[in-house]
Amino acid sequence: MNVKAHPLFAKDVKRLDKKDKERLLDAIQKIKENPTRYKPVTGIPHCYRARFGNLRIVYLLRSSEIWIVIVAKRKKVYKEMKKRI
Repeated sequence: MNVKAHPLFAKDVKRLDKKDKERLLDAIQKIKENPTRYKPVTGIPHCYRARFGNLRIVYLLRSSEIWIVIVAKRKKVYKEMKKRI
């Protein structure tokens, strides 16, 4: 599957420290292997969330693509996600 990202995702990644960036790459790899392995986001079809450390990554499945919407701390991630979808 192809992985694409929201335009603001790059800004999210810049805020992460080195260790979290490594965890993020590992999480994206796991998502590519099996996109439905993580919990779905309630109320939004084809939207999933994955947790790594104290961060969340939210992504959408569309046809043969994985759209990464946001990566942020739990407190902020869901409010920002609704703005981006």
